[in-house]
Amino acid sequence: MIQVLFVILIWVIPIILLTNAYFKMDEEERQEFKSEFKKPLALFCVGLLVIGFLLSLSGNFLAIGLIQHIGATMVFISWFTTSVVNWKKGKTDFIKSAVLILLGVLGIAAYGLMVTYL
Repeated sequence: MIQVLFVILIWVIPIILLTNAYFKMDEEERQEFKSEFKKPLALFCVGLLVIGFLLSLSGNFLAIGLIQHIGATMVFISWFTTSVVNWKKGKTDFIKSAVLILLGVLGIAAYGLMVTYL
């Protein structure tokens, strides 16, 4: 029963904090937030990261491996997407993006080994 309470809290608290921050914004900031939130890359990079992290935590608290694995996969996809998008936009150079992608591959390998042998 306590696990369900934790899962509810980890999903509700960020929503409450985001809503509170949104209502504190002035009208210009709200319009900018809405336009940024509607962009597919923002949703695919940041949205996938946040939802994946919350799913991974939920799966961990509830001891449901499938939900945890789906969340971890979403986090890794977001990691790759963010690395490539930052490289394409010129925010990072090719070497730095390649290193970040390599770290993502190492993270996937470590996660796979951890799931397989633990």
